[in-house]
Amino acid sequence: MDEFADAGVLSLQPWPAEPSAGVPAAAGPAPRAYRIEVADQSLSPVLEAVVPVLGRLLQEKTAQVRARKLEQLVELMTTQMVVPSPVEVQMAGRIAVRHAELLNEFGFATAEQLADMNQSRAANRHALADNWKKRRQVFAVRHRDEAGRTREVYPLFQFRDGRPLKAVQPVIEAFGEGKDPWKLALWFTSNNGWLPQQARPVDLLDTAPESVVEAAHRDAGGSAA
Repeated sequence: MDEFADAGVLSLQPWPAEPSAGVPAAAGPAPRAYRIEVADQSLSPVLEAVVPVLGRLLQEKTAQVRARKLEQLVELMTTQMVVPSPVEVQMAGRIAVRHAELLNEFGFATAEQLADMNQSRAANRHALADNWKKRRQVFAVRHRDEAGRTREVYPLFQFRDGRPLKAVQPVIEAFGEGKDPWKLALWFTSNNGWLPQQARPVDLLDTAPESVVEAAHRDAGGSAA
C-alpha cells in the first residue's frame, strides 16, 4: 500500500475500515475489500480497464497453480501406491549391486572434495566440478550417502591427480544423451567386445585412449544404450 502512496498516483486502503454496525460477522475469514483512489482523474479509464484484466489473470494463475499442485500430489500418491513386481525387485537388486561394486572398486568424490584436491579458492565449492560437467569433461552419478541423502558423486576413474582424463570427454560426447550417467559408468567398467581381449574401457584409458573412444563411437552407433 505504501508503494502506491509513495508513487503519488494510486492510494490503496482497506474498505470498509471496520465492520458496519448491526451487520453480523460471517463465519470464517472475512473477504477483504479495498478502496482505490486515483490522484489523476485522467488515469481512471486506464484503471477501470486494467482491473478486470488483472482479475482474470489472477484467476487463470490460481487455476494453473492448483492444477500443478494436484498433478504433483497425484504423482506422489501413485509412486507410493505402485508395488514393484518380483522381477523388478530382483532387477533393482542386481543393478544396486553393480553400482556398489563400481564405487567400491574405483572410489568417488563429491564436488567439494574435487575442489579440495585441486586447491580451488572459489567460494562456491561446486564451481570447479560443475564447470567440468557442463563441458562434458566428466560426469556424475547419483548416490545415497550414509546419512540417507542422495547426492551427485564423481567416479574417480575419470581423473588423474584430481584432473579429468582427456579420453573421457570424447566418450561422453559420443554417447550424447543416449546413456544416463549410471549406464555410462557401467559402460566404462564392463567388458567391451570392440576392445582387445574384450577389455574394460576403464582399463585402457591411460594406455589406449584412442581405442576406448573408437569403441564408444561403435557402441553409440549401434544403439547400445
